[in-house]
Amino acid sequence: MAVKEKNFEQSLEKLREMADKIKSPETSLEESIRCYEEGMKYYEKCSTILTDAKQKIETFEIDK
Repeated sequence: MAVKEKNFEQSLEKLREMADKIKSPETSLEESIRCYEEGMKYYEKCSTILTDAKQKIETFEIDK
């Protein structure tokens, strides 16, 4: 499943949902793998957003 355009908070919430599903003893191995794969996409999205924010802050600090 592709990660649709979401903001940081929405992506983080989806990542948490995937982690909760994986932790659940009722989740099958196949479902856990699917959740892991989807969760990694949300992790990458969150990471990209945070990296971009850090760069903007660093640029702002340099421009002072």
